[in-house]
Amino acid sequence: MQSAADTELRLRKPDDSDLSAVKTLRKALTILDAFAGAERPLTVAEVAIMTGVTRPTAHRLVQTLIAEGFLSQEARDGRISPGYSVLQLAGRLLDSNRLRLEALPHLESLAHGSGERSNLGILHRGQILFLAGVEKPSLPTIYSRFGKTAPAYCISLGKAILAELPPSQLDAYLAGQALLRRTPNTITQEAALRKELGRVKRQGYAIDREEYITGTFCVAAAILVDGSPAGAIGITGRSPEGLMEHVGAIRHTAEVISHVLSHGK
Repeated sequence: MQSAADTELRLRKPDDSDLSAVKTLRKALTILDAFAGAERPLTVAEVAIMTGVTRPTAHRLVQTLIAEGFLSQEARDGRISPGYSVLQLAGRLLDSNRLRLEALPHLESLAHGSGERSNLGILHRGQILFLAGVEKPSLPTIYSRFGKTAPAYCISLGKAILAELPPSQLDAYLAGQALLRRTPNTITQEAALRKELGRVKRQGYAIDREEYITGTFCVAAAILVDGSPAGAIGITGRSPEGLMEHVGAIRHTAEVISHVLSHGK
């Protein structure tokens, strides 16, 4: 006859197994995150250092992700980069994301009307994630830009969204975000950033004054759905004066997209 202890152990084992599986999954996702932020192919040793995972575990998980097509390994030097299976997920998301689909024709209109690159972004895990972009008309290709990230506190898309967050959400963002200096113009003091966000909210648009990349200026407005920021749309260029001529168009575009998302066509 089983004792109470045996029964408890038998019942606990599935929980322990599930917990182990969750930890393994979290490590695998952390590894994929490392590749999402990497600017070049990585080695297993680099993956281990970047993720805090032991090298044997990193090797095992990387090989599993390679086998499933989420990572790819170069035969020449053994370095690893994202695999094509990632595109299946990304493509499904982009093809079904209503914000992106509604914004795409407006991005093109903004680019042609301003002569500058237009961008659409959302706040994702504390950073701005670019969902789409259209390059300036003088260049021959559409610059999709989707998937790239940038710090929210020092680009116009991010400041436009942060300015519309409820106070508790903004407090949580600032508590977990180091305001690192990216250029001499980056706002690195919380009090100064809060003052800037208050100004953004009052005027209805945000400006990036070479705060992220020297020589690059941006103007953006938030897209609000039921009063909450769903994203932001804006333009990027080399001349702040030139961009400011299109503030009205940017704000109007954001309002149009907001209306469509809130009320439907």
